[in-house]
Amino acid sequence: MDYSGPRLYKQPTTKSNRGIMLNAVEYCVFPGAVNAEAKRRVLEEIARSESKHFLVLFRDAGCQFRALYSYCPDTDTVAKLYGTGPKHVNDRMFDKFFKYNSGSKCFSQVHTKHLTVTIDAFTIHNSLWQGKKVQLPSKKDMALVI
Repeated sequence: MDYSGPRLYKQPTTKSNRGIMLNAVEYCVFPGAVNAEAKRRVLEEIARSESKHFLVLFRDAGCQFRALYSYCPDTDTVAKLYGTGPKHVNDRMFDKFFKYNSGSKCFSQVHTKHLTVTIDAFTIHNSLWQGKKVQLPSKKDMALVI
């Protein structure tokens, strides 16, 4: 029983998109010198996090960055690390899903209904974005017009 060949069983590892997200943030999400500060903050959050999978929240299909999230596929939780958006995202909140293509350095929409580890970015329904609240004048300051 002195087998010296390759191991036949390899312990499964959780797929990570850390490298892909570093590339996406660098070349697609925050290109150029004008975005250097925002890019630095997001890259710091990725480096500081122990998470294996990251997601970017876009405002809409125009792929405008809003927030960085960590995704744990075991517990199916999506929690915000940095940016503007809900603290936690659940299945009912997702609108569109995107995958990052490192060859063309762009995000392309994936037509699916559920979040998986192959997804790199997402949008939420428009109704979940809070618009600016307009301060209405109080009724006691209004004159009665007859």
